Amino acid sequence: MKKSLLFNIGFLVFVNFLVKPIWVFGIDRTVQNQLGETEYGLYFAILNFTYLFQIFLDFGLQNYNARHIASNEKQIGELLPNIILFKLILFIVYIVICMAVAVLLGYINHRFFFMILMNQFLLSFIIYLRSNISAHQHFITDSLLSVLDKLLMITFCAIIIWGNTGFDLSIINFVLAQFAAYLITFLVALFLSFNLITRINFRFSSAFIKQIFRESFPYASIYFLMTIYYRIDGVMLERMKTSYEAGIYAQGYRIMESVNNIGYLMSIILLPIFANYLSKRIDIKTILMPALRISLILIVCVLGVFYFQAEAIIGILYQADIVYSSKVFSWLVLNFIPISLLYVIGTLLTADEQFRIMLPTLIIAVGLNIVLNYFMIQSIGAIGAAKATFITQLFMLLVYGFACIVKYSIQLNIKTSIRIILFIAFAYGIMQFLLANYPDLNLKNLIFRSTFYIVAVMIIAVSLGIVDKQILKLNIKPFN
Repeated sequence: MKKSLLFNIGFLVFVNFLVKPIWVFGIDRTVQNQLGETEYGLYFAILNFTYLFQIFLDFGLQNYNARHIASNEKQIGELLPNIILFKLILFIVYIVICMAVAVLLGYINHRFFFMILMNQFLLSFIIYLRSNISAHQHFITDSLLSVLDKLLMITFCAIIIWGNTGFDLSIINFVLAQFAAYLITFLVALFLSFNLITRINFRFSSAFIKQIFRESFPYASIYFLMTIYYRIDGVMLERMKTSYEAGIYAQGYRIMESVNNIGYLMSIILLPIFANYLSKRIDIKTILMPALRISLILIVCVLGVFYFQAEAIIGILYQADIVYSSKVFSWLVLNFIPISLLYVIGTLLTADEQFRIMLPTLIIAVGLNIVLNYFMIQSIGAIGAAKATFITQLFMLLVYGFACIVKYSIQLNIKTSIRIILFIAFAYGIMQFLLANYPDLNLKNLIFRSTFYIVAVMIIAVSLGIVDKQILKLNIKPFN
């Protein structure tokens, strides 16, 4: 198995860029355009609503599990069956709470509401099962699993949309296609997880369940708070404004959610590595600094492709108000700066169980986000929601970043700082040159500019030493 950190992250990014754009730009975009902003906006709001209570599905078990198994792989034989039982109990709690709140909001009257709940249950299980695979350093398998559900959704939805099968495109059929894709992916992930076990040690013990509950509670609290400030904007938009506003917001949000997923998947690789390094007292900066440099390259690439070409992308993909929608999208793209860096340093703090830093910061962030959303949505609608999210993410980055600098003695020398500034300046200059010489809003120019820009950015990164021999030769330390 390849032990190169760059290879594993590169493969993960490659397979996601191969599949996710087809899903976002081919399928999800088509569904949004055919159903309209109002109907899709309602679906988007209800979907975000179900995410708010995912603490009762996940309960931090993904991070808890990855950290513990990364430190001792043999624990999987005992943890897997007991956590499966625990998650089934949590699902019952999740259903009851979602239904109770949905009655108050009127969401329960929509037929697809219960289907979305089932999808969330399967998705939560898939994410947990994948943590077993990544904790065993089977990163290639985990990367393939990360796109399997989308590959299946692309296939099923394409049949519904273009297959002349007699199935009309509707939210119901769209959600059913997702259910089928999640179910198949869940079964594959379950099979692979049980293959990792040499000996199953299942003993139902209320004491053991309580222990899992107690030890995973801090992870659950972190997940819950992050979900609120990351998902509540869509619900508040639909409640305070209209489903149409939520639909406009969803156009940019769904694109950026897919791009942000790269950072999330990168964190899945980093969490067990950080946990293993910390348990063995290996210098954490040997992994942390290269990971931050890789994140910097991703940020520069994403901003160049999406931020500076926001109007072109929205104009090509959607049929709504291009100017308004592209402004919303531009603010959402800026969120990738703090989010991608937070996926690295936040994962390190999680692996090191720095809950005394993380929990108070997240509580403040949630309060800040809700207040900002309340006032900014009333005044400027979807743009306000995007700005509120950006401000909240910046606050999180500043606090987490300062905590990491102090705790892990991170230093940025003048030579490195100059390289980073030059890297950003050259990248910006190249994009401005491309925009000036290829200004037309058409797909051909968009693809050419983006491809040329990314290739140029990679050449500059290597030339300036952002990507150097340290990153190229950096291997993941063997576990155990």
